[in-house]
Amino acid sequence: MSELLKQIKSGLRFAMTAEVKLRKMDVTSGEAFDTTISQKTVSRAIISMFPEIGKKPAEATDADVIKLLKKYISQEKERAIYQLGYLKEKDVAGISASELKKLVTNTIKNLGDELITTNVFIAQLYLPKEATKEEITSWISENIDFSKFKNKMQAMKPIMQQFQGADGNFVKDILLNL
Repeated sequence: MSELLKQIKSGLRFAMTAEVKLRKMDVTSGEAFDTTISQKTVSRAIISMFPEIGKKPAEATDADVIKLLKKYISQEKERAIYQLGYLKEKDVAGISASELKKLVTNTIKNLGDELITTNVFIAQLYLPKEATKEEITSWISENIDFSKFKNKMQAMKPIMQQFQGADGNFVKDILLNL
């Protein structure tokens, strides 16, 4: 089983125990309670997404879990732009599905770190720390022999395997600038 999934399951157990303790103390609102419920929600959502990738949780790799976390974060951000009122019904009325997708993507991109809900924050805590440009460039210079590839972009696969969770466009930009 993936180490990352073990962390998520541990977070679920902790949240469930904390929720019981809070309820015994008649605490059913406030930051501590809301964070506990968010932890439980995020953990359960990630675990329930495994059928989408055709694997059982016990067979999952960290890469599979990262993929699900990123998908969950994307879905949560999309949900948040509607719940928080960044997009209203009048903004999306009469546009095609492809235009809507572009509008949602651009809205999320423009909001950046401003669009962080508790669920998104908790899910992001499980993602590995993203490597810096300097770390990736250093690793490439030490480990990639470009003479073995027809073009630079073919080196993407080993780089992405080394830096799981790195943004593909970020790595692509680094390669193009070498």
